[in-house]
Amino acid sequence: MRASRVGRSWIGALAFAAAAPLMVAAAAAQSVDDVRDDAAAAQAMADQAREAELDAMTARIGNRLRCPTCRQQSVTESPSRISRAMQGVIRNMLVEGKTPDEIEAYFLEAYGPWILLKPKAEGVNLLVYLLPVAAFLLGGVLFFGRLRRGRARNQVTAAEHSASSDQSPAAPLAEDDRTWIEAAIRGS
Repeated sequence: MRASRVGRSWIGALAFAAAAPLMVAAAAAQSVDDVRDDAAAAQAMADQAREAELDAMTARIGNRLRCPTCRQQSVTESPSRISRAMQGVIRNMLVEGKTPDEIEAYFLEAYGPWILLKPKAEGVNLLVYLLPVAAFLLGGVLFFGRLRRGRARNQVTAAEHSASSDQSPAAPLAEDDRTWIEAAIRGS
């Protein structure tokens, strides 16, 4: 009985020894598949991140350019066909490795400076930035100058009124004042 048990254990050991490399190979194949799946998932995530980055860069550049047909909207905001085509050009140029400044220069060359929604502050365009500030400052100076003159006039009138009320309670009107009042009454 003992010999049969020993024989069986050797057979079991031989079977295990024969199956072990197959089990290791299967486990290795499974781990290689897992690594491939993980690598594919990582690549898919990287591709999605790259696509999202391209979309964001395309939108940023498109927000700086004017739609040729809408004129009051950026390329990103406009639903027109030409703005969609321009977005495709922007995206392709980004994929080719062009910088945002190079892309903007391309559209400036193709359409002229009006294509920019925000003109560059140089040359005559500098007036677009400086004139509103100058007008605001000039308006403030004029407003406060007028306010000071009105206060000074009120102070002089109050001083004259107090001086005239000190002299006599019912002082007769001067000839010039009477003439002015009569002309004002006739004119109204």
